[in-house]
Amino acid sequence: MHTVAQVGFVISVLGILGASAGAFADEPVFPPGSPPADQLHVVDLIEEPSDSVRLMVTTLQGLVNRGDRASLYILVRESDRFWLEYMIEHEYIEGYAPMTVDECLEHYGHVAKSGILYDPELPATMNLATMIAAIDDGIVVHPDDAHRLGDRPVEDLRGRWTTNADAYTWAFDELWPRMNQTVLAAYHPTSIGHHLRDYLVRNRIFHFWVTSEEQADGVTSDFEAEKAVLETILEGTPVNIPVIGFWFSGQDHGIHEYTGVGLAGEYGKFTVVCDWSANLSVISGIPADLDAAIARYHDRPEPPMPEFDPDKVYIVYHVLESGDAPVYLHYVQYDVWKDPKRGEIPINWCMGPGAFDLMPMIAAYYYDEATPQDYIYMAISGAGYVHPYRDFLTRTPDPEAAWQEYLGLTARYFNRMGASAIGLYTDAFFPFNRDEKDPITRRFADGVPGVRSLILGMGRDDGMNAVNGNYRIGDDDVQVNHILTRWPVEHRDMTKEENLQWLVDDIRSNTPDTRPAFMHVMAYSWEYRPSDIVEVHERLGEEYVALTIPQFQMVFDAHGPTEP
Repeated sequence: MHTVAQVGFVISVLGILGASAGAFADEPVFPPGSPPADQLHVVDLIEEPSDSVRLMVTTLQGLVNRGDRASLYILVRESDRFWLEYMIEHEYIEGYAPMTVDECLEHYGHVAKSGILYDPELPATMNLATMIAAIDDGIVVHPDDAHRLGDRPVEDLRGRWTTNADAYTWAFDELWPRMNQTVLAAYHPTSIGHHLRDYLVRNRIFHFWVTSEEQADGVTSDFEAEKAVLETILEGTPVNIPVIGFWFSGQDHGIHEYTGVGLAGEYGKFTVVCDWSANLSVISGIPADLDAAIARYHDRPEPPMPEFDPDKVYIVYHVLESGDAPVYLHYVQYDVWKDPKRGEIPINWCMGPGAFDLMPMIAAYYYDEATPQDYIYMAISGAGYVHPYRDFLTRTPDPEAAWQEYLGLTARYFNRMGASAIGLYTDAFFPFNRDEKDPITRRFADGVPGVRSLILGMGRDDGMNAVNGNYRIGDDDVQVNHILTRWPVEHRDMTKEENLQWLVDDIRSNTPDTRPAFMHVMAYSWEYRPSDIVEVHERLGEEYVALTIPQFQMVFDAHGPTEP
């Protein structure tokens, strides 16, 4: 294990040298936080109406938690209380004391050496102000709140730039050399109540935003100009480092998820979605023994293995659409896992390894809470969310070296998980041409030691079915299993009953006539909970046998077809 001081030294060296992430292959991808104080101060912002107050508190939180012990925790959702109590229950902290916003500013105000006033007329300056605050130990303040700064020095960003593109160009020239060289962030200036800014400040993370074509005004905001700056940033930063936050926001669709993830991947960046996550400056430093939790998970009793019947359909249920995102694990899946029917049938859950560094306590929670029927495997697509089949790494200086480094990073976390499968994104719903795609699939099959199966797709790709959707590839005959269902795009307008029957019908319509049959299917994470998956399985009837991924691997190896 590495101490915080050692990790900080490595980050400092990387910042000076501009080295690639692979130069320190044994270091965590994400810088860890400081261990928590015995008693945390907790500020409740759930009902806080002022966006500028949230901005002040979250940027101050990043400075406070940069110390030897992290001591400031904020509530932005009711689920933050769950994790706070969980920390006490597991003795990561002894307790906490409530603190008002004014008490927080008074108690911790001395940590902020300056105030950075952003320009309300130019959204990019909110991100620039956060970066300057991170470098110069400041807090970000709306000009109307400047009186709260007392006699601190003030840097006023109003009127310094006329466009977002100009502001980000200046920031990359002037600020990037002084910032963490191992992480980037895509973050909307007013996104999600500024939840992530504590982590951005604590770790001096460079962040940016591209205004969507729909919302760009052609004056201060311009999609094409900002996209060009983004490409300059992606090209000028190390290969195989993560982009946290997200490319899409509820306030502004930005460059959009599909475009952002794909473009970043071309330049060797992988996405780790955590835009909603609060308190990462605390949670990343919780001393959870994740490796021990993973070991306990692997020591669980094996789920019952059904006797093979050649007349059955062997089916694997996946919840794979969101598990790559630490934010989903943080705020959604913990509630999903309270479902009383979880554990009745095998369900396979994906997890992105970003959670191992950003929130080890939360990752450990899922391993500890898993029943024998819950199987956890590596999420889309390895070390992070990328589109491996769409020009991945093609704009890096040495694509082959970048591939080897990415596969090595994936293998390191995969080995730690002790899993047997990796999910790969396949450009959702487009035709899958094996002549074109197999070389990429083979990279993962041969480049990640120990992988036994690759789960392809986030929904059924055109042309894939239960006859051609399961095959073997690579030197070790790794199984390739395509997802054979989609999800109803209009699911939010459908009743629960309609959603349940939709999935039942989609599974049945993609079940082959031959027996035995083998199917991997997806239950859309935002719609289907364990009780729903149990109901779907019951409606399918006794002809269908649910399996964990390892069970399917054994059955398919013994009884599956030799050719697709």
